[in-house]
Amino acid sequence: MDLNKVKPKIKGESDKYSWNLYKFLSKITKDKYIKNQLRIYWNHHSRWDGAYLPFIGDASNTMQLIISPYGDKGSGYFMNTVLQKGNCELFSLCVWKHEDLLDITDWFFDTYEKIGRCIFDPEHYKWMLGTDNRYTYVNNTRRCNWCGQWQHKEIVKKTRIERKEVWV
Repeated sequence: MDLNKVKPKIKGESDKYSWNLYKFLSKITKDKYIKNQLRIYWNHHSRWDGAYLPFIGDASNTMQLIISPYGDKGSGYFMNTVLQKGNCELFSLCVWKHEDLLDITDWFFDTYEKIGRCIFDPEHYKWMLGTDNRYTYVNNTRRCNWCGQWQHKEIVKKTRIERKEVWV
């Protein structure tokens, strides 16, 4: 992957691409050995409760994504900490079975280059904001400038019933 293709336009700020991920990748890929070995894995077992989580072509569950700079499934970084901090500690992958880790490196980098941070927020729930120009608005619709997805606005009525204990 050519990191210049996923470099945010303004240093220190995320736009279509994550500044923290770019900074992390550019730091660890200075070593040519790592650059050739870097792998992204999907962990099939939930970090919360151990439940089986199939990979369905969706990287929104960043807690299940592991960046392994050496490609040997021996050590790695959790994607969610890379996205949040940019700096994180290397940990051992020996607690997981090798068959629990699915190599999604090619899919990840191809998709990330095309749609940017929408890879982590495909439903556009707004946790992955960062810039004011993410959307183009037309009437009651909007188009994501990163991935091209169209959404329309609906007014939804929410009714809430509240029960309180009162003394009369």
